[in-house]
Amino acid sequence: MSDDLADFLTAWDLSQYIDTFRANDIDMKTLPCLTENMIKELIPVIGHRARFLSNLEQWKLIIQGSMPSINESSSIDIGTDILFVDDISSIPSQSSSAESVDLSNLPNLSNISSSSKPTELLDLLKTSNEGNSLLASYQKSGLLDSIGRRRLCSLIINNELSADVNARISSFRLQELAYQITLVFNKERTPTYFIPYLSYGPGLKRAAKGKLFDCLNNRKREFRKSGIIRSSRRNSTTSSSSGRASPAVLLPETLQHSLENQVEEATVEESLNWLRNSSDPWTLVEQHWLLTALTRLKVQLSKDGQSIASYMAEYPALKRPTGYFLILKDFNVVYPKYSDNLYQNLPLCKKRIFELAAKKLEKTKEVAIIQTLKEYIQLGVEGNEESSNIAAFLSLPFLIASAISRGKKSNTQWKASKLEVRDGFITHVKSNAEVQETITRRREKFIGLGHTLQPFIIIVGPTLNNILNYFVVVDDTFYQLNSIIDSVDCCFKIIITFNAEYPVECEVIWHFIQKGLFKLETPFDKNFTAVNAFISDIGM
Repeated sequence: MSDDLADFLTAWDLSQYIDTFRANDIDMKTLPCLTENMIKELIPVIGHRARFLSNLEQWKLIIQGSMPSINESSSIDIGTDILFVDDISSIPSQSSSAESVDLSNLPNLSNISSSSKPTELLDLLKTSNEGNSLLASYQKSGLLDSIGRRRLCSLIINNELSADVNARISSFRLQELAYQITLVFNKERTPTYFIPYLSYGPGLKRAAKGKLFDCLNNRKREFRKSGIIRSSRRNSTTSSSSGRASPAVLLPETLQHSLENQVEEATVEESLNWLRNSSDPWTLVEQHWLLTALTRLKVQLSKDGQSIASYMAEYPALKRPTGYFLILKDFNVVYPKYSDNLYQNLPLCKKRIFELAAKKLEKTKEVAIIQTLKEYIQLGVEGNEESSNIAAFLSLPFLIASAISRGKKSNTQWKASKLEVRDGFITHVKSNAEVQETITRRREKFIGLGHTLQPFIIIVGPTLNNILNYFVVVDDTFYQLNSIIDSVDCCFKIIITFNAEYPVECEVIWHFIQKGLFKLETPFDKNFTAVNAFISDIGM
């Protein structure tokens, strides 16, 4: 199944069926050919099937060139005020925007008909020196770098506004342009350039995103500052939620089906009480843990889920050195098909990570970053597999643009430096004596910023090619692992299974690990343009 169809299902709030469609070899070519009986087999839940059919019909209208009358209102007003920061592309989409673009359920217009004018963008590029330069530099490889993407978006948006700076550009038009980019540069992905506004009710809303959208808004700001256009302020509604936790129970399909075969309630309650009061012998812990998995996970993956500290206090076995095995078991219950994905996918993209690090090295002027990247690249080339894996993970913060965070309990804004992002993801200390001090210092820093300390990784050793200990820090519990890939795998699965937030300073790194390496998507994920672009860059 193509990434485009996976994007469709995710935006339609049907990501739990991605594996089903993949197993049945459904792609963009076969999608319009599905009959109602076929769809019934693929999507047995009536409500989900109705949503799929509704979105499928609307998509068919678009590829047939028959746009609904809603287009006039489904547009982005160039005169509308939007919050801007130095790097708007790094702001995560977690709330609704003032522009309620109602074509949200069209994430990718793959296999589009002649109505989308696939040669339109190519013709535009061929008629200007800037466009011809982009074609000469990037068309053969099919993949642009960050500078190329910025140049391309600027050229496209300038052309769209050339006749009228007050023009209203519809969501459909941005989607169409994003798709045309993938026709000219075949390794680019539509979500890098435009992700429409999503709204499936008050609990699931995401603002429009993407490099084309950002470029359009930046042009609007420039025009407003120069007085070419006038501001027209609107009230916007923002979500107070900044975490991963869902607003309602949202269990994966495998878990929903398993609940039908739940064991007797009295038996489960007895096992829960046992787990609340005992952590030994371990064989009994594992038996009771498995018996109660569905009941515990149903609550934890809902809006009523506990904090990490509360959950670990309720079940003391989690605080034992082997407690993380219980969490890994829970992850396997919820996401059985994703357990080994990190181990399978990291080797496939590691070489490309170091190639991108080398390109970054050529462009940066910061001495500290130059020295750091040189060390990582050297380890990647000359080190053993473990050192190479460490260097690959530590390189990620220097290759993916970080986001601005806002404190929950204060108005503090903070954009972490590259080194802070790295340390929030994986902190390297040289001796065990530094571990507790490091945790205390981080906890105090986050309290001051209005955040809580989330699970993170500490590696201990005199040098990166001589690491002696690997720890995953969860609240006040230390889990010791055997390698860096085990540590990243464990930390990710803990965050996902607890339905917790990613560490705020390195949130984009964890989103890349989730989407790029685990290939796991949920309807409540934030969308980061930088992450989508990096996934394209490494060819995942």
